[in-house]
Amino acid sequence: MFFTKYLKPFLVIGGLVTMYAAIYAFWPEWALMDMNNLAYDERYLFIIRHWGIMVGLMGFFIAASAFVPSWQQSIVLYSFLEKLFMVYLYTSNAFSPETAWLNEWFVPFAITDITICTYTLGYWFEQYKIKKESANTL
Repeated sequence: MFFTKYLKPFLVIGGLVTMYAAIYAFWPEWALMDMNNLAYDERYLFIIRHWGIMVGLMGFFIAASAFVPSWQQSIVLYSFLEKLFMVYLYTSNAFSPETAWLNEWFVPFAITDITICTYTLGYWFEQYKIKKESANTL
């Protein structure tokens, strides 16, 4: 079972990649301008920094759950829902003339979140199959 076998590396790598968003909490001006080619506006500093620390901590807990199995189910569920919403925001704005220009700067985020959501679905499907098979052997 591929997804189950590689869950720990997936959680560590996915967590580290997600944790990278903490840059927005500590260096928001650089992150917005150099990573997203967006203008920095101090009026939104609190929300940018909040988003950065929130997503950065999500990444930390994803990676940490690789080593604390009792955290995995709740962390994976929360991570999936948070990332699925980001995928929704990205795709729902892809064809909007007002926001489509932004999408090119968020491609790395979208790819990361789509990959993590897809892997999570694969892992859950394997877990479902394992439980179903073990119930049939009883």
